[in-house]
Amino acid sequence: MQTEGILHSIETCGAVDGPGLRYIAFFQGCLMRCLYCHNRDSWPLQSDTSQIVTVAELMKEVMSYRFYLKASGGGVTASGGEPLLQYEFIGQWFAQCRAAGLNTCLDTNGYARFYDEKLDYLLDHTDLVMLDLKQIDPQRHKALVGVHVDKTLKFAQYLAERKQSVRVRLVVVPGYTDDDATAHLLGEFIAPMENVLEVELLPYHELGAHKWALFGDTYKLQGVLPPPAETLQRIQGILAQYGKKAFF
Repeated sequence: MQTEGILHSIETCGAVDGPGLRYIAFFQGCLMRCLYCHNRDSWPLQSDTSQIVTVAELMKEVMSYRFYLKASGGGVTASGGEPLLQYEFIGQWFAQCRAAGLNTCLDTNGYARFYDEKLDYLLDHTDLVMLDLKQIDPQRHKALVGVHVDKTLKFAQYLAERKQSVRVRLVVVPGYTDDDATAHLLGEFIAPMENVLEVELLPYHELGAHKWALFGDTYKLQGVLPPPAETLQRIQGILAQYGKKAFF
């Protein structure tokens, strides 16, 4: 049993990572290498700045915020990095959050390596999965993210089979995911998934670009500008053709 979790950081009053106000635990470690990653320092499975916590320690802090979390219709969110790398720990944490009456949200890229009772336990105690479908086309996904898309698509299908409530998230990156073909591929993929409640379009930004230099890496999207509202509206319209509501 994973008795400790490795955290990258904590946000105690998040407003964009799930409904209401959220206590967000960003977990350390990620196997994807997104060109636009704004948490470049979260990639290693452990770092000099990461924090090791037990479920009891994490719950003690969460409970100190429980009144405003509940009053806002919010709760807790596990993000990252990639939280599925620590899925056993998060399952234990979510179970205690649910027992305390707190809404739970899993913000994930879907890179699940194991399908077992521990994953099911986590999902059984998850109210909403926010699934980042970064690109459906295999070649373009690998160019943008550095790994194949198969694990993410398998996880999306698994959530559909479970009838798990999902909000799909798409980061709209000019030159990578802002074209009609990407929107149609996404629409075709999620159209039959009744568990997909909505699609959130996230405009690309380079707010985390400065972190790349700290690791001696080159930020390859330097100079790429956020997409205009017209682009988001166009993608929104295409997804509507597949019966999916999109917002930004």
